[in-house]
Amino acid sequence: MAMTSADIKRYTDYIRGSFQKICFFIQASLILLVLNSCATTSDLDNLRTDIKNTRIATLHQQKDISELKEKIAQLSNEVNTLKGAAVKEQAFGAVKESQLSALQQISELNAEIQTLKGRLDESKYASDKSLKDLLTERELQNAKIAAIEKELAEIKKSAGVLAEHRKVPAVDQKPTQEPPPSDINAVEKPDVKDPQKIFEAAQADFKGKRFAQAKQGYERLIKEFPKHQHVPASQFGIAETYFAEKKYEDAILSYENFIKKYPTNDKVKTAMLKQGYSFIELGDKKTGKVILEKLIEKYPRSAETELAKKKLAEMLPKKKR
Repeated sequence: MAMTSADIKRYTDYIRGSFQKICFFIQASLILLVLNSCATTSDLDNLRTDIKNTRIATLHQQKDISELKEKIAQLSNEVNTLKGAAVKEQAFGAVKESQLSALQQISELNAEIQTLKGRLDESKYASDKSLKDLLTERELQNAKIAAIEKELAEIKKSAGVLAEHRKVPAVDQKPTQEPPPSDINAVEKPDVKDPQKIFEAAQADFKGKRFAQAKQGYERLIKEFPKHQHVPASQFGIAETYFAEKKYEDAILSYENFIKKYPTNDKVKTAMLKQGYSFIELGDKKTGKVILEKLIEKYPRSAETELAKKKLAEMLPKKKR
């Protein structure tokens, strides 16, 4: 609360009265000292100390008086300012009106921002739904392909049995030539039922760059042994085969399927990295950049993060010399 002029005057009078009392006390002490010639050295020292303290107190009071004078001057200036403010009331009204207009514009901008945010959320939802639909469609197609392959195998098996029954010896029959293998590097594998061996064979095919055979092995393990410990690795392996074959759209969908099914798996970092790479290879650098930045934020100390930072640095526009 600001001090009024009356309060300042009362405080000043009080300080002056105190100062006069102190001076009177000093004079009385000096008179007593002169009258009492038998005063001891200790009494003289005490008197000197009192005089010193009195001087210090006097200095403080003088300082307070100076500060009070400054406050009085400030109050006078404020009074003059208030008098001038009355003249500027009309101009203040205009400024206030301008501020209200600015606040209204800010409110309208906030409404626009909320609208844009809503549209962005809708777009994100639609994008996520589209990706989910694509994954679902992909799984349905895989299931259909598996069913067709199974049916084809049964037909081949039936055809083989019929051929055995219809065999007729012929004199001039030429020896049947075996069809050439589809892959010169393919290794004939027995029809094993051990999931560990199926997984190892798929891994060997992948290392040998026989990606189609590797993918078939991974898919077989997932289908026949859905709860086996190598199912997550097989799901990741399928995505890796698509990426190796540069089928980037299929790779993106397969990596996304893996991330959603196994969000705590250690390979999620690699899946995110390869997803970002795939979008960039498809020409969608914006989405690729978003995924790589998300990887850096979520796994800041991983090797995949270092690769993501390197890729983002390569995407920056080169400065002209």
